[in-house]
Amino acid sequence: MKEKPTDPHPLSDLAYDWITLMQNKAQALLAYDQYIKDAEAANSPECAAFFRKVHDADKAQLEEAKRHLVMVMEGKMGAK
Repeated sequence: MKEKPTDPHPLSDLAYDWITLMQNKAQALLAYDQYIKDAEAANSPECAAFFRKVHDADKAQLEEAKRHLVMVMEGKMGAK
């Protein structure tokens, strides 16, 4: 969907994509927290460490995605 002055949808496809990606990453972070607890309860520090590693990578990607979204929303990235 291309954003046009008469378009009733306030988001470009690119902005929507970033928002969707961020939502998915945020949901994954919550799931990883549970996975870490489950691994700790199962006395599996190796599994807990891996889930923390994945959590930290997704958290960093979420932070980067926020910066991209801001630039898209400000018109500094993507087609206008």
